[in-house]
Amino acid sequence: MKILKKLKPYKVDTLLFGLDRNSSMDFQELLPLDYPVFFEKKDSLYKILERETLVHKSKIFHKSMLLNAFGFKGPMILIGDCFTHDGYRGKGIYPAVLRHILKEFIPKNNVYILVSPENIPSIRGIEKAGLRLIGRLRCLRIGPVFFKKKILNN
Repeated sequence: MKILKKLKPYKVDTLLFGLDRNSSMDFQELLPLDYPVFFEKKDSLYKILERETLVHKSKIFHKSMLLNAFGFKGPMILIGDCFTHDGYRGKGIYPAVLRHILKEFIPKNNVYILVSPENIPSIRGIEKAGLRLIGRLRCLRIGPVFFKKKILNN
């Protein structure tokens, strides 16, 4: 049953933001962050904790089947599985953490982030961090194979 579930076709429709490793950014103008950012190497996870509360997390991936299928090559970092606690939203934490990650990985890696076109708050945070819209990725995925691949420039 698990195998059949993995082979179920589904449509992929996501926005791709990123910066290539040759991009120049002024990291002297880092967004202010009142919380320390911790990196858990075991899980490739950047996170902010306040007491026992998970304020924010962003995971780092070093490869992506979707991006490879669309011809994006490494060295790359894909930022994903991001979360900001409801009580801390609107304080600039998400873009500040993204800038922290960019500072660490640019200029040695291309840095990408995928986001749903409907997730307007995340899109605003991504843009505020300085990542640029590359395009909208659309395809049909069946298992590990991607069909009808299109990159739309918005």
